[in-house]
Amino acid sequence: MSKSFPYANRKFKLQMDNGLEVTNAYSGDGKTLSIEFLNGALKGTTMSVPFTWKAVTDKHFLISWQETDKSTVVHCDNFADKKSYAYYTMMDGSFFVMEGVIEEIA
Repeated sequence: MSKSFPYANRKFKLQMDNGLEVTNAYSGDGKTLSIEFLNGALKGTTMSVPFTWKAVTDKHFLISWQETDKSTVVHCDNFADKKSYAYYTMMDGSFFVMEGVIEEIA
């Protein structure tokens, strides 16, 4: 499996089952993730944060990061089959389990 993030320099829209919509744009060096919230209370919020990743299979990638407010996110993304599973823990202890569609955008 690749030693560099295979989806570096690419941007994706995620639509989760709880209604959340975001874009995730991976930097060219595969070390920084830029996130934009497209709806809800955080609509218009953007952040760029370091992320880590691990290929679980040829199709499944564990991706994790800490947001600027210190909330933590872990995804299991299958880019080939356009499926995303996400686990999100907020600083107040709220915990969300989501799944949805991930599609590449220009």
